[in-house]
Amino acid sequence: MPTDHINQWRHNRAFISKIDPEFPDWAVTATFYTALHAVDALLKYDKVPRVVSHESRNKTLIQTTRYAKIWEMYQPLYDLSRTIRYLAKPQRWVPWAQIEAEVFRRYLYPLEASVQKLMKLDDGLPPITMKTQSVVTS
Repeated sequence: MPTDHINQWRHNRAFISKIDPEFPDWAVTATFYTALHAVDALLKYDKVPRVVSHESRNKTLIQTTRYAKIWEMYQPLYDLSRTIRYLAKPQRWVPWAQIEAEVFRRYLYPLEASVQKLMKLDDGLPPITMKTQSVVTS
């Protein structure tokens, strides 16, 4: 069993709920790395050799029919995390208020469900609870 990746997957999920709303870029980045460890857990479970980089992981996901649904969810997270890390003004790319709907529910949760199904694992992952964004009034 790919215990190390499963533990890191859970660890990253727990971290997301601790991120301050001022840092939506880090919430997205942590979400991507949560997905990455879910994928790596599956690849290890499937005994897929030589997945040691983003390039080799992406290639494996693209070329393996078993992973088609996972790639549909993983690829947008991969692209979004790169965009948000390297371009300025992360609040413009994914506002805090939209992360749950546009990142978690749209990509992360379906990816996790697919990974768990393929691994015959029911980890009972709860929804991620995000910190509330403060409303500034004048």
